[in-house]
Amino acid sequence: MKKNIFIIAGESSGDQHAARYVREHKKINPNLIFRGVGQNELKKEDVEIIFDSEEISVVGIIEVISKYFTIKKAMKIVKDNLKNNKPDLIVLVDYVEFNLKIAEYAKQLNIPVLFYIAPQVWAWRKKRITKISRVVDHLAVVLPFEKKIFDAHMKNVHYVGHPLLENKDLVLSNIDYNEKKFDIGIFPGSRESEIKNNLFTMLDCIKQSKNTIDKYKNIKIFYSNETCKKIIMNMLPDQFHSMLCSGKDLNSVKQCKKAITASGTVTLELTLMGIPMIIVYRLSPITYMLMRKLVKIKYIGLVNLILGENLGMHQVVKEFIQPDYNDQIDIMVEIEKIDHDEQYREEMEINFSKIRAKLKSGASSNLAILVEEILSSDSS
Repeated sequence: MKKNIFIIAGESSGDQHAARYVREHKKINPNLIFRGVGQNELKKEDVEIIFDSEEISVVGIIEVISKYFTIKKAMKIVKDNLKNNKPDLIVLVDYVEFNLKIAEYAKQLNIPVLFYIAPQVWAWRKKRITKISRVVDHLAVVLPFEKKIFDAHMKNVHYVGHPLLENKDLVLSNIDYNEKKFDIGIFPGSRESEIKNNLFTMLDCIKQSKNTIDKYKNIKIFYSNETCKKIIMNMLPDQFHSMLCSGKDLNSVKQCKKAITASGTVTLELTLMGIPMIIVYRLSPITYMLMRKLVKIKYIGLVNLILGENLGMHQVVKEFIQPDYNDQIDIMVEIEKIDHDEQYREEMEINFSKIRAKLKSGASSNLAILVEEILSSDSS
């Protein structure tokens, strides 16, 4: 009898990671049926999508409120589907708040739950560990320090490695710094709210240079998917549209001398390609005020989190959160420093190499093996 797996990936990066896992699992066991919530990458793997998660991909408290009714609709569709057609296992990929509610509901239905890419309890709202241990049967973590944190609170914690290492194109660029085509790559985020909060701030930072027109004329703005591309095009005048480029075009990304980027998975992608960066991140004012009280770490970028012994206390790259006018000047100074200080760039590259060495590869295949073991044990 074919096993039925329900999968939820709420964001663009999660959709990509989920798709890689599905692909690997089908190699081990082609007699699987997948359905769930996701985006284009899962669709390409022939997963039956009952709700497109692009409609509910938001970050920030105010931003979530604005999508409340859409999120509520998605929640009802998922719950009804689970109740009427119980799967053998639910695989939840990141997208914490939504997915933990689904995990809680799955517990009522006695459906086993695996959570892939753990909630960042080490950064904020640590009390969530109690709920996670109650409603999640298996936790597959992707960062080396996470297993120890969760092992202290729950059983069945598995370090599977980081899925980004499976992308063979995410390797160090062999192009000399001064030979690269693009002066700066702009990475404003993968959600509508992120793009709207970050894009103009990032472009304003570049304007602070007296030599912007001459020195930084070769700028690329990278989008993560077609929806993000449309959002950016609607925000910018037509003459800027030629600057747009897909973030999946890694050959173009590697042609960037440096990057101004939002926090998130993209910082790790840039790290693996050895591209110097500055993290710039802006939230809505109310969300920022609330997050300041909740977040317990000094830095938020993955690139800064992985290397430090004390989480979030080691600054590999500079971060500017909720930047004001003075910060924009400091960002421009940092851009100039990356350009002119070769030793500074080399130190950053050394730290990038250390980060790569800390990460484990084979995440999707390791996860597929783990899920297959869970399915086998549940049926025996």
